[in-house]
Amino acid sequence: MKPQGLRVGVVGFGEAGQIHVRHLLGAGAEVVGIVTRRHDIKRDFPIYPSVSALLSDVEAVTIAVPNYLHAPICLEAMRGGKAVFVEKPLCLTACELIQLEETYRLSPVPLKVGFRLRWNPSLRTLRMKLHGARRVRCIYRLGIEKLAAGKEWTRHQAESGGAFFTLGIHALDLARWLVDAQGKPLHHLEARVVHLDTSADFPLDVSLSGNLPDGTQIVAGADLRGDTPFRLDLEIQTENSCLPDSSLTYPDLEGEHVAELEYQGLITDFIEAVYRGEPNFSEVLEFFQSHRDLIQAREIAASCEQCLWTKNGGEGFRGLG
Repeated sequence: MKPQGLRVGVVGFGEAGQIHVRHLLGAGAEVVGIVTRRHDIKRDFPIYPSVSALLSDVEAVTIAVPNYLHAPICLEAMRGGKAVFVEKPLCLTACELIQLEETYRLSPVPLKVGFRLRWNPSLRTLRMKLHGARRVRCIYRLGIEKLAAGKEWTRHQAESGGAFFTLGIHALDLARWLVDAQGKPLHHLEARVVHLDTSADFPLDVSLSGNLPDGTQIVAGADLRGDTPFRLDLEIQTENSCLPDSSLTYPDLEGEHVAELEYQGLITDFIEAVYRGEPNFSEVLEFFQSHRDLIQAREIAASCEQCLWTKNGGEGFRGLG
């Protein structure tokens, strides 16, 4: 059954926020209004002065603002009993993660995070065919010059979370989702980061690795060097096959209308979750754990930077946890 008239507010009206509106309307929701500082809006929606003002008029919100604002707005909406869809990442710090976990435990609401790759049709097909994975490696590549176009805040770690949280979160979520990690932590966590230029105030090439309790190795990372075009490097080893060069079909990530299909799946899934009114406990547990993995990896890398940066001549360093 398609939910008609569900009252949703949108926080942020840049490129992602406009995509939210389009797919909310397509899913049968009513867009009540928008919170934004933009002055060039041509949409016929009321502009609300604050999130708090919007919350009293809606049942759910979607959030598409700079990364450092995600957690505070999520917390405000959750404490108000509103369902939340937020672009990745959910948060940037350990303190924010603790607050989100406590708030969700006290007043659980439908909570979804914008992991588009989960809704890529060929990746969904790959996941259904994947059995007995022993190692998954996923590196998300997109140069900072392309990523930061019109979004200068992405160059600053305090606002974006750095490479681990700007693109690394996509890679880690995909790797964990493909093997159905179910909120389990990574053990023997290692982190590697490399400084390459001054395009941002954080390392542009980062990765982490660790093992799930069943021994499956996860390797995930982000490469934001220069103007590198988008590419997803995906390698999978199973008991009987591997990707690439196996019976497992490499996914189509840039086909016609792929991005629209991914967002359609994201937003429709969110609207249906709100309509059901059932907090997605197991999924949210996985969201929390993937962010915890990244926070720990970033801390490992930061501690190694202090100790080893001079010794390695600025070429890079590795930490073990």
